[in-house]
Amino acid sequence: MKDWIMAVCPEIAEWQAEVIAVQVRISVEAEREACARVCRDLGRRHGVAFAEFDCVEAIRARGQE
Repeated sequence: MKDWIMAVCPEIAEWQAEVIAVQVRISVEAEREACARVCRDLGRRHGVAFAEFDCVEAIRARGQE
């Protein structure tokens, strides 16, 4: 991510690109977890425990790729 940021914005310092990359990573992880919770809650509300589990685990696993 940092390399891409540096390529798109060559005028910024390397440390600035690193700060941006870290913040993006934190934001993506938070959004992924929020999506997993929505999926879990919808599954519980509609009584679809197995589908909900698969969905939650699939969303969380995306961060491990």
